[in-house]
Amino acid sequence: MAHVNIIRHNSISVFSNPTEIIIRDDDGTVVRLIEPSGNVGTQYPNDVGSEWFGTIENLNKGLLTCGVNWSDVYKTDVLWTTPSSNRDECDTRKNNFNSVYGSMLNAVTGVPLRSNRMARFTHPEGFPDPAALFEVQIKAAKGDTVTIGGGKIDYGKWIDHQPSGASVLHKKGDKMITSLGDDLVEEMNFILEEQYAKPFAEEGIDFRKQTVFMEILVGVDDDPEKTWERIEITRKVFEDYYGDDRPSGLIYPVSWIPNMDSIIEQQPRVVSGDVEITRSGKIEHGFSTWTNISHQGVNEVMVSAVSGDDASDILETISTRIKEAGGQGLKENGVFNNAYVVAGPNSGANRDSLGKFNESFSAFYEGSAPAGRTAQFIGGIQSEGAPYGISNRAIFA
Repeated sequence: MAHVNIIRHNSISVFSNPTEIIIRDDDGTVVRLIEPSGNVGTQYPNDVGSEWFGTIENLNKGLLTCGVNWSDVYKTDVLWTTPSSNRDECDTRKNNFNSVYGSMLNAVTGVPLRSNRMARFTHPEGFPDPAALFEVQIKAAKGDTVTIGGGKIDYGKWIDHQPSGASVLHKKGDKMITSLGDDLVEEMNFILEEQYAKPFAEEGIDFRKQTVFMEILVGVDDDPEKTWERIEITRKVFEDYYGDDRPSGLIYPVSWIPNMDSIIEQQPRVVSGDVEITRSGKIEHGFSTWTNISHQGVNEVMVSAVSGDDASDILETISTRIKEAGGQGLKENGVFNNAYVVAGPNSGANRDSLGKFNESFSAFYEGSAPAGRTAQFIGGIQSEGAPYGISNRAIFA
């Protein structure tokens, strides 16, 4: 009989760090999932190399707590604070980070690296730690049946496909194509079909029907007045493409995606093999409110980002959706919260809003250990005008 045990290490009022999930499925196979909360490296000087070294150091503590290393990491999210409204300055920051990213990881960890990666410039306000040039979130998996590589986590009986984020960036002959022009519909469809659906089809996977989660980033700093126009165009293409097989997920504006000549970047999660997909049957902001994947007696629920004006109310809604999917609730089954605080031009007001958010967030978890968490300031989440948003993953037998 399947069992899931969630260990929330080093809990404070808004997150645990790391969260460790020990899974024994119906067949007796044991897998451990390790999810440190988002980390920064501000214990060192305020430059890219020093903060990246500090971030690696802090994330490594979480991995070592659970007896794993960087070779077990399968997902890496890099969130850069937007340094300036000037595109060239952002491009320089990106290039500076990328120049030390892999070499420093190799030097510090000394193990083969297998993780995917998705990056973006979030917002000039950055993160709860105002000194942070970036925040990084990782996820790891370990088990006798687990193989990681090429954007896949192969569990033996089923495969979790988590490719790196993709824009329209591709090679055509000897030429690198970075943009398809101003048509967002064409851009979105190209990513869905050419970057994802066709490669998956070569593996015998129906991308439309087997996508369980989708994160969509929309770059806006080149023309901020078009923020929600761009988001709504992108959302409509997503809705039309998936139809009745809508995954859960989220869509939000970012300053820039890494390919700064285009606007949209997506990252799907797709499953194949001996795994069953159940969708909520309810649509909100274009996404299924939740998606559940079941395998050998184990359930993992991905709750789409819920937007609103009070963190406790949002978390209650997420808890209700976990129960709808067959779980006990967020406090019992939640493993990770991604939190989004919408920021404007006034830094003081943004920081006050974060304080209000955290106070309400903590009130929900009073008396219990919260899930892991990454929090970031962004320009919006799911729907125009909402000041906050949270998405969640939960696991139960």
